[in-house]
Amino acid sequence: MKFHIFPADDPRSATRAILLFAGWGMDEKPFVRTGLQGYTLIVIWDYRDSSFPPELHGMLRDFREIAVIGWSFGVPAATEFILSNPDLPVTARIAINGTMHPVHDHLGIPAEIFRGTLEGLTEKSLSKFYLRMCGSSALFREFSETYPRRTVDELREELSAIADRQAIAPRGVWDRAVICKGDRIIPPDNQEAAWRDEAFGIIRTDAPHLPDFNKLLAALLTEKSLVAERFARAERTYDDNAVVQRRIARKLISLVPRRSATVGRALEIGCGTGMTTGMLVGEIPVADLEVWDLHLPASLPSSIGSTRITGRECDAETEIRRLPDGSLDLIFSASTMQWFNSPGSFLRECLRVLRPGGHAVISTFGPETMREISGAPARRQYPDDAAIGQMLPAGCQKIHLSSEIQTIHFPTPADALRHVSLTGVNALSRNAGGATARSVMAAYPLAPDGSAPLTYQPIYIVFGRP
Repeated sequence: MKFHIFPADDPRSATRAILLFAGWGMDEKPFVRTGLQGYTLIVIWDYRDSSFPPELHGMLRDFREIAVIGWSFGVPAATEFILSNPDLPVTARIAINGTMHPVHDHLGIPAEIFRGTLEGLTEKSLSKFYLRMCGSSALFREFSETYPRRTVDELREELSAIADRQAIAPRGVWDRAVICKGDRIIPPDNQEAAWRDEAFGIIRTDAPHLPDFNKLLAALLTEKSLVAERFARAERTYDDNAVVQRRIARKLISLVPRRSATVGRALEIGCGTGMTTGMLVGEIPVADLEVWDLHLPASLPSSIGSTRITGRECDAETEIRRLPDGSLDLIFSASTMQWFNSPGSFLRECLRVLRPGGHAVISTFGPETMREISGAPARRQYPDDAAIGQMLPAGCQKIHLSSEIQTIHFPTPADALRHVSLTGVNALSRNAGGATARSVMAAYPLAPDGSAPLTYQPIYIVFGRP
């Protein structure tokens, strides 16, 4: 395998990486305009040699978080990488237009089509392949500006090597699979059949085999530095506007299994302004509470009543990996997990760090959340409660899993977007300008009474360690 690291414009990107396993016939050139702010992009290609570059493996240890993206025939290689490197801080595991069965009549490219491609490979047939990959002449012309510089002979060798490889992995290695309905390389129906039992969730979208990676990355990964900035700006306005979040926190606290004794050591993930912290310790007796968030409030108290409180400004999704096994009695997290790149991995870590008899009490948001802002670019793709149920870690005691719809109404779409901004959960991307906001408002669906609804779909999760 070969690799290329695209230098990050933002020094904060040095802590997070997107490791993109490209498809057959690629090098780094088609990805020169690809990326997501807050992440360093590393592209892997050329599967004639199945060994992962050892020098790159050493570099990956310097990252706090690694999101693995497998595209097309890069999925088997990405699977082997994930399985072989459990020590690395891999969070998101997302497959795009590929399966772990590259040559398969029902789960990948049918064998006859694959053989025809291999046996008839020429410069002319390669150009036709790239055209089908792009899906249209216009996109092919755009792709030609960053055309891979590889010979037909080496691509024939790579294709032969790929034919002999299939990845075997248990369910849960891949969080999500993206299937593009316009894929003319790997039949979408075959991808559906493959991922039905091999991924926690499937996302279907209208795109060709070569999708708009920038749009997908923005929808599937969290730009965590932006989240921290927005919540910091909203610190003074959050409590007065977080109507739904307050209701969710109140219900989530009611779901905490009551104990006869005080909870010894608890962790709150996503404490925000401290609003939920005060609500939690007001109802649940806790001796020691540690609170984590990307941004901690300046007014965080050292204690509330008899509860000692310590705070840590960190990314909980990666920080929880540092906690020792069986070290917590309670994990409480309200309206935070939706920002994590791999909810499944996070839930498994929660079970690991719980003591026997301990509980994780968590709320997140489902796919109906902010459905009215469907015109926004890079709208987040949240898993539903069925997918969350499949993510619950093996060996846990499932206590509660439910979802509901909560809708609040505003006089105008502008008021609804202002509310979203004042709570720090702006649905618009970093680079969205006034034109984007106006477009979203113009398409905003109104209720029969003329008001602007805003929908939230909280999902409640409670599980324990036996």
